[in-house]
Amino acid sequence: MCAIVDVNVSHEVFGDNRPEAGRRFFERLDSGLLRLVVSRRLLAELNYVKARQWIQQGILAGRIRQETPGPVDQREEELGREGRCRSNDIHLIALAQVSGARLLYSNDRALHEDFGNKLLIDRPRGKVYSTNERKDFTNAHQKLLSNRNLCRRR
Repeated sequence: MCAIVDVNVSHEVFGDNRPEAGRRFFERLDSGLLRLVVSRRLLAELNYVKARQWIQQGILAGRIRQETPGPVDQREEELGREGRCRSNDIHLIALAQVSGARLLYSNDRALHEDFGNKLLIDRPRGKVYSTNERKDFTNAHQKLLSNRNLCRRR
């Protein structure tokens, strides 16, 4: 299973005072049951030191996949010209399209709309893990973390 973590929730995944939903998400990442996918731009946006350190160690250990910049940058540029994205996180949509990651942890509602847009993310459709409504670990969170069909076959 492949996932992308938006910068706006990095503290919930990697921080000291994580909500239950963030802690459970991190446990899946740390155990290897969930594979984090990152891009050069996403790493540059992360100013949360604990997140950067954990991700860098994961890349070196082969637990985290860092996509090659060229294809992601090219797809981001194409998406910008197409004008289909409502959010200002076109680079995350490009990352999902290139990497095949279909699970997004984010609290950005406009990005949720883009990630759920069949014209942008399909086969399989994108799913959003969010703590906008509830910070505890819900059945919906459990269902998302148990879904094995959230990474497009490469």
